[in-house]
Amino acid sequence: MRRGWRSAGAACGAGLFILCSPAMLSAAPCDQFDPTGPERSAQITLNSGDFVDERRDEMRSFIATGSLGKVDVSVRSATPGGIVRGVSATPEVSRFSPHYGEQLKGIAIVVSLKSGAASATVVLNLRQVCAEYFRRTVLYY
Repeated sequence: MRRGWRSAGAACGAGLFILCSPAMLSAAPCDQFDPTGPERSAQITLNSGDFVDERRDEMRSFIATGSLGKVDVSVRSATPGGIVRGVSATPEVSRFSPHYGEQLKGIAIVVSLKSGAASATVVLNLRQVCAEYFRRTVLYY
């Protein structure tokens, strides 16, 4: 009979230890270098404020996500239609930051346009492995 009480006491103690230990209950960190990891997505709109040259044939932006995971990009819409020549979205660490030189993990976006796109608007669908958030920044590449 005593043996049963000791086993029950040990089981209760182990259960209490597991419940009180936050490290045991926390989820495993996301592996941003695992292409099959969990993904988050967002829509990003680029417009005339994102042109980087006077020819107005290239838009650039940097989206802070907190991840360097695999990125998928697609063009949702473009105005005027057919103006997009190519799109590139690559995971990178920012080279510049407005906050004391810190480096931000995120997505560098480059959209090449056909000439004559003075007032173009491009909406992109972005999806990234282990992205924590999607924040437009003042950083351009």
